[in-house]
Amino acid sequence: MLDTAMDVMPVSRPMSVTRVSVWSGRRQLHAEIRVPKTCSPDMPPLVALHGISRDAAGVAGAFSEPCASKGQVLITPLFTRENWSHFQRIGGYRPDRALLALLALVQQMGLARTDKVEMFGYSGGAQLAHRFAMLYPQRVAALHLAAAGWYCLPDLTQPFPMGLGPSETNLKTNIPALAHNQLRHFLALKLRVYVGAEDHHRDEALRKEPCIDDVQGRHRLARARYYCKAVRAAADARGVTADLSLCELPGCVHSFSDCAAAGLTGLVCSD
Repeated sequence: MLDTAMDVMPVSRPMSVTRVSVWSGRRQLHAEIRVPKTCSPDMPPLVALHGISRDAAGVAGAFSEPCASKGQVLITPLFTRENWSHFQRIGGYRPDRALLALLALVQQMGLARTDKVEMFGYSGGAQLAHRFAMLYPQRVAALHLAAAGWYCLPDLTQPFPMGLGPSETNLKTNIPALAHNQLRHFLALKLRVYVGAEDHHRDEALRKEPCIDDVQGRHRLARARYYCKAVRAAADARGVTADLSLCELPGCVHSFSDCAAAGLTGLVCSD
């Protein structure tokens, strides 16, 4: 059963803010929906996902002006630590189902059409965004990934969750099989990858298992480059034309605020 709660808060123009929450199973997801004064009704809203710092407010603040200028509805979920300690993963945790419930509520409330959305994620949010898109490519108009710690590769030779191949984890979930069934559609998505040009430090938040280091690289910059190559190779092998670009943000380390100041949010909203 899906329960919902909402609190509509008028704010100064050019955007109004509606706060909502949805339940998916026993886990609650909160979100803000920002609607521009002048809105383009046929434009897919932007779902912007925070990283492990869970600074949804900072993400919303950074995207508000470019989304308002574009006439695009902005949806910023908040995966609280209490409810979603591992929101980046889709497996035992099902943040994808919570996002689907949120999108259904936004449409039911008449705030935006959500049959298709643009998705942005930073760091842990980028991990969730690309995994969501692998399962539901038909719901994604464009995918923007910034500084993911590591990736689920479109590669059947890599065990899940590093890829879509067999692993012990497959015994507990059908996620890799579902993603594999959607792979051609995923590879055809508009995909934009961003990473700081100085994001090559092995900080505490970065996963450092040899199975990731040896394949994807030892830091986020290397892993972003490898991911783009892997997506292109998978698309070419299936006769799919990849719509893919990689942007390395000059002078940026692993910091959303630094990347935003360097023009990340403007790039996402202008593409």
